Amino acid sequence: MNINKIKYCFLIASLLSTIVCDAQKSKINMPKGRIAFSSDGNLHDSDDWGATAFSLAFLHYAGLKEKFVHYDYNNHLGNSREGWEKIMDDVAKGGAKRFGLDVTKVFNDQTEKEAAIANFVKEAKKSSVKNPLWFICAGPMQMAYTMIAATPEDKRQFIHAISHSKWNNEHSHGETEKTWLDMKNDFPTVTYYDIIDQNKSNGEDDFQSHIVNWQWLKNSLNKDWQWLYSMDDTYQVDKLERWKSNTEKHFDISDAGMTYWLITGGPNGGNDKAGWKEVKALFENKSIENSNPTPEIKLEANDYIFMEAENTVSNLKEWNLVKMGDENYVKNASGGTFIEFTGNEPNTGEPNSPLEYTFVAPKDGNFRLLMMTSKRLEGSRGDLCNDVFVKMEGDFTSATNLPKDDLEHYLKYFQEGSTKTPELEWHWGQRAEKGTHQFYNLIYGFKKGSKYTLTLAGRSQRFSVDYLVFYDVDKFSLISAKEFFLKEN
Repeated sequence: MNINKIKYCFLIASLLSTIVCDAQKSKINMPKGRIAFSSDGNLHDSDDWGATAFSLAFLHYAGLKEKFVHYDYNNHLGNSREGWEKIMDDVAKGGAKRFGLDVTKVFNDQTEKEAAIANFVKEAKKSSVKNPLWFICAGPMQMAYTMIAATPEDKRQFIHAISHSKWNNEHSHGETEKTWLDMKNDFPTVTYYDIIDQNKSNGEDDFQSHIVNWQWLKNSLNKDWQWLYSMDDTYQVDKLERWKSNTEKHFDISDAGMTYWLITGGPNGGNDKAGWKEVKALFENKSIENSNPTPEIKLEANDYIFMEAENTVSNLKEWNLVKMGDENYVKNASGGTFIEFTGNEPNTGEPNSPLEYTFVAPKDGNFRLLMMTSKRLEGSRGDLCNDVFVKMEGDFTSATNLPKDDLEHYLKYFQEGSTKTPELEWHWGQRAEKGTHQFYNLIYGFKKGSKYTLTLAGRSQRFSVDYLVFYDVDKFSLISAKEFFLKEN
């Protein structure tokens, strides 16, 4: 196919109509009772800064402020960071005041431990079958254990404790000795809920996801939303911890997922796979769609760009064209054809045999690059033969955590998986690597009518590419995009 004849992949019937998924509504439906929290944030877990702020905001926007009766924080006892303690003061007490919650119910465990225990016990004593105390345990369990231990035994049956984190459940350090298992063994009349961890429970749309998903807060005119955005630790944790993140920049408020699960029903159908889309809907007072299954979306031809890898007018050089019936053919290739790189070595090499793919952006928007890829090892280690170089040319902006200059130069783009990912099968490539184990989505801000050129250059030997896709990140989640293109190809 001519280089300028870009194939927009769609079924005629489906693209001219609305694709409707079986979306389930997750409404505010908190069980009867009141809410208590215990969180850290003063050591190890800087993600609790944002999670605390958002949990308080959830109660405000859900109209549940009267349910709020307790929040203790900085609950990592014995070892602490003074600077982090002060951040949590601003987040917890400042957030409660900002969102109209009772600040007298908020306690710093480093300076108000006894007052925190007394308040929890007071609220626990009010509890009954019709008025239970829901207890979100968002940090190490020593403080939670201590407060339950101080509660009269006949009232513990009305406490419902919630956790989602193996790390929190098992952590012991300094004066933090008691664990979630200790609580279960020593206080058997308490009801316990072990829900799924909101770290990547919903792919790339959950409470820990790429920071671009949350920029609507930063760009809002709402000062409270801007404040919430600033409470995430993304831009601060590296400096404070003095280590470099081994992933792309993420906005992480994963512990707030427990709060969202509770206010949407808890054990009665609460949504434990929510994320930024649900938060946005809650804050905007719109209907809230469950992120699992995929929300309802309307697909149009300009929502994505599809290119068969073999459709380039560039000289293939050390790329082989592989067709159905050939010796190294990988079944189920789109169109029965793909390209395999034969240069360099299985482990690495300089950019080789560049292939150009020129296209015109169908609309303004942020588009993410995906590839359908395969590896052929011939005895090599499982983590070899699995990557390629890419770069972009044109009038675009960077919509990811890499500057445009990086996107204009070759980046290693690799197949997802591990050493055990099967060879001679098709798997997604969805991220690039810059540096050592620092991973980035490649998202480009395109302008309608502008011409762009993606260059694909060989890196590791026996790596194959079937097709390339750019999809509008505002219309697809990663999960829904993968599902859609697999179905169509």
